[in-house]
Amino acid sequence: MAQELCEWNNTTVRLNLHKGQTAAWDSDRRFVAMLAGTQGGKTSFGPHWLYREIQRKGQGDYLIVTPTFPLLELKLLPSFRLVFERCYRLGRFSGAPLRKFVFSAAGARRLFGARYDPRLETRVLFGHAGKPESLESATAKAAWLDEAGQRQFKAGAWEAILRRLALHMGRVLITT
Repeated sequence: MAQELCEWNNTTVRLNLHKGQTAAWDSDRRFVAMLAGTQGGKTSFGPHWLYREIQRKGQGDYLIVTPTFPLLELKLLPSFRLVFERCYRLGRFSGAPLRKFVFSAAGARRLFGARYDPRLETRVLFGHAGKPESLESATAKAAWLDEAGQRQFKAGAWEAILRRLALHMGRVLITT
């Protein structure tokens, strides 16, 4: 039986990364690609990587983009919610009218500590790359692109994501 990626209790989170995950975790590059076969630990790794980016970059908007919303619902969203809602207890996901995760005041205070500003909201916005124009108008600080190698992940989506990250020179994790 494979070892779980994450172990947690009320005060501590411990990651059990394999060699490929460790290489992605340790990279300080702006664009980090984690390419692996089926069950390579890509989708379970992404939420932890994004959590760390949010912790580093501070309050604001972040992006998660998948080729389609059905792919989001299948694996990524349950993995994300496990980490952000159950493990770190940072806030709540809402699926309508916009798919987004909003940090609660308590979650943001816990994550940002003395840097927390109650006037600023922190959100993770979920988009799909099949409709690049749906990704416009946000100013994001980092992005996780899951299954970005699939045909439905359009080049226009990549260009839109780069525009959304330009102001903060946001980092990108690509898992596929």
